[in-house]
Amino acid sequence: MGVGIDQYAAIHKELEHSIRLHYRNKGDNTKYKFRWLLVLKNIDMNDNDYVRAKKANIMIIDDTMIQYYSELAKHLGPASRYQFLADLYPGMVIPEMIEPIPAIRGKLGGKVFYSFVIEPEKLLKIAYISHRGKTNEESMKTYQRMAKKQRLNAIAKYIREKQGMFPTNIVLNIETKDKGLRFDPAAEMAGKNAVLGTLHLPNRLKTAWLIDGQHRLFAYSGLPEAKTATLPVIAFQDLDGSVQQQLFIDINGEQVRVSKNLLNDLYDDLLWNSKIPKDKLLALTSKLVKTLNESAKSPLRDRIIKVGGRRTATRNLTLATLTEELRRSKLLGYVHSAKAKEISPGALYQNDLDSSLERATEVLTGCFSLLLENEGVKKQWDSGSGEGGYICTNQGMIASIRILKAILDHLEQKRQINVRSRNADRLVSDIREYLAPVIEYLGTASPVVIKQFRQQYAEAGVQASAFSLMEVIRKKYPDFEPSGLKEYISKTDTTNNQSAYECVFNIETMIHRHVILKLKGKYGEGLENWWHKGIKEKVRVNAAALANKSGDYLGYEKYLHLIDLKEIIEDNWDIFSEVYTLNAKPTDSRAKRLNWYTELNNIRNIVDHPPRGGVSDEELDFVRRLRPITGGKSSHILYPLTI
Repeated sequence: MGVGIDQYAAIHKELEHSIRLHYRNKGDNTKYKFRWLLVLKNIDMNDNDYVRAKKANIMIIDDTMIQYYSELAKHLGPASRYQFLADLYPGMVIPEMIEPIPAIRGKLGGKVFYSFVIEPEKLLKIAYISHRGKTNEESMKTYQRMAKKQRLNAIAKYIREKQGMFPTNIVLNIETKDKGLRFDPAAEMAGKNAVLGTLHLPNRLKTAWLIDGQHRLFAYSGLPEAKTATLPVIAFQDLDGSVQQQLFIDINGEQVRVSKNLLNDLYDDLLWNSKIPKDKLLALTSKLVKTLNESAKSPLRDRIIKVGGRRTATRNLTLATLTEELRRSKLLGYVHSAKAKEISPGALYQNDLDSSLERATEVLTGCFSLLLENEGVKKQWDSGSGEGGYICTNQGMIASIRILKAILDHLEQKRQINVRSRNADRLVSDIREYLAPVIEYLGTASPVVIKQFRQQYAEAGVQASAFSLMEVIRKKYPDFEPSGLKEYISKTDTTNNQSAYECVFNIETMIHRHVILKLKGKYGEGLENWWHKGIKEKVRVNAAALANKSGDYLGYEKYLHLIDLKEIIEDNWDIFSEVYTLNAKPTDSRAKRLNWYTELNNIRNIVDHPPRGGVSDEELDFVRRLRPITGGKSSHILYPLTI
């Protein structure tokens, strides 16, 4: 293929000269513009072929692009030809494509804008939605998302049948690239806040990004009314991507909240060329996740729900979840402060957004591919959110990203490997060594274990899952000590639980007896006295419900929990304050005087059946130092040794 491209390039000038000469002989002096295309069908080109074609100024049209433009034509109608021409002739000036128009120049929020009316046919030539001129599935989905076919058809019908009138402004951002837009003020027509004049729009295709009004404009595509109707327009000039983003949110978010998925989907379109580091990171993470969803080599291909798309068992990941976790992980980098001028690079960041995108895609694709080498893990992956799946769920992907971050930090800090300069293939090989125990563990895990992972939701649950898998790595590599893992292991070690349970049980029993004894002493024997006068209704109702459920219609007091006893103590502070003030002054607040009780209840929750984690040595020591005192007439049932 490379030889063929070189041959085509060699005869370009001769062919162009022959074409010009042919039409000149026919009296046609038009200055033709040439663009050479190589249209392929069922032919795959390698990277070198694409490089040769680019140097020879040959545009490659493969099966994917043919399908893209065909779908775009179905979606946008004749207006799609302007998107095609813009890709053929990026940035080329087309003289007199749009003649000068009357306009008013003013300011909104400190930004210059131009207000004018224009025929849809003219505006369609320069308007676009897909921001970076991508001719692939992602670009198609951008058009489908931002200009829904059903709504376009409905508005087109309204225009045809009722000669529709749209008084609401189309909102644009015109990209001038320092040239192409000019405003000539009219003599003596300047007001206090606005100036009347003539606006010269850029005579280049694809220069006006549609912030609002996509449906109103593209509905005119192919209609006769596109030549005769007029649309009111507010056009800004060279807005920064973050400003376009906020303007989009402000306009579309007044009545309907803009979803996180939609915003994340727009970030790479809006912010890729931003000069603000924070915005560039937003764009990079957005583009990375979408690339993983589209790349033929990526195990994540078609696993992420696209905006407006439907969830399935295997297409079950959300764009917002993955992009937000990647930002939180700082794998791509981070920004120190709002005043920072550059991105502080993470493990997968290179010199710029494009090279970082390429490297991060290679590394993440390689790492996720490692998982699929194990038959057991692959079954989980193929199941997605179905029965038995874990890894390819939102919580599974978050845990995986955190594990990868921990491994990369370990390679950098303990193995002294310069992760950023490491060849992608070699880096994936380094990661394989530490990821192998996790893969083996998950591949042989029982359905019960996988179900437990699946049921770990929210931040605490996902973090627990990530740490439990990191612990598997640590068992093989003792020097693998990510931040927080040691504390997690301590909390999940149940060695101390039985001893703590026995202490807590004894303490709770003594408190229970003491509280009821004191209530009966103050309010009198019998449920109608101490039960109703000393205990508030909410606590009584809950205890009675538990008692009745167990068929016990007399012993309601047995169903008072430790936390219920605390409420009773607080409500009857006059008779309990002296006894239950531990490690605090009598002048301290009630919360501080009962702080020990809160800690005791937290430990009781940990050692409950089934246990909810492990009791640390410090916590076991705490409950051991709370010692019941029996015998005598002392009002104290607890004595703190050194709390």
